[in-house]
Amino acid sequence: MPDQASETSPARGQLARNLVALRAQGNWSTRALAEQAHVDRRMIQRLERGELNVSLGTVDKLARALGVSTGSLLGARPVARQEADNLIEALLAQNLVAARGRLMLTQEMLSQRSGVSRPVIARIERQARNPSLQTLERLAASLALSMATLLTSSN
Repeated sequence: MPDQASETSPARGQLARNLVALRAQGNWSTRALAEQAHVDRRMIQRLERGELNVSLGTVDKLARALGVSTGSLLGARPVARQEADNLIEALLAQNLVAARGRLMLTQEMLSQRSGVSRPVIARIERQARNPSLQTLERLAASLALSMATLLTSSN
């Protein structure tokens, strides 16, 4: 059986640590969080062990249930969600386009750097794709950004 720790990506590891800490802080059971976030309890248990590569939509549901911003749930320190927080898909698209612009990268160039196909990048930028953490991690690394930065408003 492969060593689970060696297979866990940094983003999944940070998500796992934050989920465990926030659940403990709020005295939430996995069942209560699952009900509030509308996700499967077993999924939360596997996420807390760093075993799943989930979609951004799932991370957003968990962040909303826990009352923290989606980007910060993947960062070093979760912060409270603001009422005016943008939809995560729109925020990701905006930040991805802006980061590519700063680095003067086309979608094709980012695709070559990240290994994420150009059509997938285009769909993320059009908010027509719910990317996985693994895909986001590859894009963030290729843009020299943290996952939290890629998913956080600069306002």
